[in-house]
Amino acid sequence: MPDTNTKTMSLCPECGNLLTPVAMKTLKHLLSYGPARSLQAGDFFHCTDPDCDIVYVGFAPGNASGVPDEVFRRDDVKDCARPHAAGRDRLICHCFGYTVGEIEDDATSGADSVSAAIAAEVRAGNCACEVKNRSGH
Repeated sequence: MPDTNTKTMSLCPECGNLLTPVAMKTLKHLLSYGPARSLQAGDFFHCTDPDCDIVYVGFAPGNASGVPDEVFRRDDVKDCARPHAAGRDRLICHCFGYTVGEIEDDATSGADSVSAAIAAEVRAGNCACEVKNRSGH
């Protein structure tokens, strides 16, 4: 979570879903280099709808309106975050690359090998959700 986030939560200007706070650090790592380099100071939010084309919005300091100053879409996000993946191909674990399909298959088979692998990586301190997961956590 951002330390300096002062804006109250808002709604996505495209889909109307709730926007959740996200740190600038997350955007710096996941936006393509051009947009990442041009980020302005402010409060940043992530759209919670995985099907929405808007991924992040930014509000400049003092912007109390519901209209964001910056809007970042799927095409602005690096491919490593798989912004265009949907359904079973959508990443669920951004740190270690597990998809919805892999986790569903693992749960269906009763093997729990994926969840065990993720848990082991987290225990080992290898998780980096704040910079690899689009939601920043």
